[in-house]
Amino acid sequence: MRAATAVPLAFSISLLGCGPPRVVPLVGAIGIPVTRTPLPAIPLEVATRATAVPDPLPVAGARVAYAEVETALGHAVASAAVPWATGRPIDAEPLRLLVELTDARAEQRGDRLAVAFAARGTLRRRRDLGYLAQAVVHCRQAALVPPDRGAEVIDACLVQLGRDLAGWLGAVVR
Repeated sequence: MRAATAVPLAFSISLLGCGPPRVVPLVGAIGIPVTRTPLPAIPLEVATRATAVPDPLPVAGARVAYAEVETALGHAVASAAVPWATGRPIDAEPLRLLVELTDARAEQRGDRLAVAFAARGTLRRRRDLGYLAQAVVHCRQAALVPPDRGAEVIDACLVQLGRDLAGWLGAVVR
């Protein structure tokens, strides 16, 4: 009789840790203002797509996932491109930068959270969507933080992607 009650008890104890992961929304955690202003006068429209990665992004080795990665990426790229965009002549042709998140990983090992992202930026003329150039950028960041407190680690990586793409814009379009 004891063996019969031990199995259901062990099974119910193992289910206690099997619920859904805690989801941490990045926009709320790092305070990103969400605005969209696709006016013709704006020299660069930044669009993002993250169809190749899960949203929310799960943290391997932890019961945490990060949501709104695509929105955070768009803000990081658009913010980094401001100096380039404001330095363009007023009569310059408006452009569109599509940033596709092609890989995203987050992993917790012990006290260390490590993240890695890859993105592809495609630059086009906004008028006819004519292709101009393409770049691939990568980043890796890690820190000794609990998995549910890693929004700043992810943000640092996305900011690096944004800066790399902004630097590439400066080299491609004058």
